[in-house]
Amino acid sequence: MSKPKKLKLFHKIFIGLFLGIMAGAILSAIGKDEPFVTYLVPWLGLLGDIFLRLIRMIVVPLVLFSIISGVANLSEIRKLRSVGIKTLFFFMLTGFLSIGTGVVMANIFKPGAGLNITELNAGEVVIRELPTVFESILGLFPANIFESLAQGEMLHIISFGIFCGAGLLLMGERGRPIIDLVDRCSEMMYKVVDIVIEFTPIGVFGLMAKAVTAFGVGIFGPVFKFILVDYGANIFTIAVYYSLILYFIGKVDPIKFFKKAFQSWAIAFSTCSSAAALPVAMKIGTNEMGIPKETASFVLPLGATANMNGTGIYFGVVIMFAAQLYGIDISLSQQIMLVLTATMLAIGCAAAPQTGLIISIALLTNLGIPLDGIALIAGVYRIVDQIHTSTNSVGDLVVAVSVASLEKDLNREIFKYGGILTAKEVS
Repeated sequence: MSKPKKLKLFHKIFIGLFLGIMAGAILSAIGKDEPFVTYLVPWLGLLGDIFLRLIRMIVVPLVLFSIISGVANLSEIRKLRSVGIKTLFFFMLTGFLSIGTGVVMANIFKPGAGLNITELNAGEVVIRELPTVFESILGLFPANIFESLAQGEMLHIISFGIFCGAGLLLMGERGRPIIDLVDRCSEMMYKVVDIVIEFTPIGVFGLMAKAVTAFGVGIFGPVFKFILVDYGANIFTIAVYYSLILYFIGKVDPIKFFKKAFQSWAIAFSTCSSAAALPVAMKIGTNEMGIPKETASFVLPLGATANMNGTGIYFGVVIMFAAQLYGIDISLSQQIMLVLTATMLAIGCAAAPQTGLIISIALLTNLGIPLDGIALIAGVYRIVDQIHTSTNSVGDLVVAVSVASLEKDLNREIFKYGGILTAKEVS
């Protein structure tokens, strides 16, 4: 007899989402002011609050160790200095453009507008005021890192992590034991993430039941708009930004590129795993796109962990979505700082399941936006994570082609014919 198949986490999350909707709908029908309902709803909310606290617990060490580890392990850039600088430049450029697009589209289509959920929290919600431009530049550098760690100041933690990673690089072999320790700490935090994420179905159930009890099933209109805006920003990034970079910098036909990259895109979309798509991307990149093996071996693995344009788009859209749910206006300067912060987080944090969900909670906390609205997204995160991961994967190939083009070692004949001619036959 075959063993019954074990439910995957995203299946459990969908079940928790569905049960939370059902429970909330029933309680809403009974009447949210009924004594039984007013007694039960806080207990349901407690399940979600515990889940959110667990996530907030792991954010700071996760970001710190991930960034130190990521920077400290970029020692290959000293061997491939030219390729490394160009690669990081493209990561920053595509990240900034894609995240900015997500924020702009959220401003235009306002997925969270029309449903004010401030009553889920006692008191008025006031977003934190951001400093002036000069103060913002100065504020990139912490005066007291322990205070910044305690308060969860993401920009301070990122800059401190970069300095620590750079310091370990300069130590050479003497820094290797510390780098190994940081790597182990980073791996440990991802294991802790795995443990905490197992509570997601329960947290989603509690938060969703609480929200639906208060507002009824009409709350899902904004969720549907959120999904459309998120997908729209990702599609725009692929169709416009990636195409322009390929045409003007890579000097290749974008349509031919996307045809060749489709297999990698499909694997990333279906599995929500950049790691699963990486071997296929490596094969396509070298055999069909003419990327030199040494360039592909450097850019693509690095991109699988550091080039997260799709996830960055989610950061921008979800912050605007949550602010709109609470009727909060985010100023232009705050939005610019949001894009910059999200760009650095998208590059600094290694890819792992549910990382986008976790980091978005840190960004919400930094801005002083309540976290109740995140339950609406946690239940459908798998749906949006598919387009995030596939955008990330295709972006890695875009960067690899562009870097190879600038290095003048892209084999354009192989790209043109894609697997019909081998490198030996072309030469």
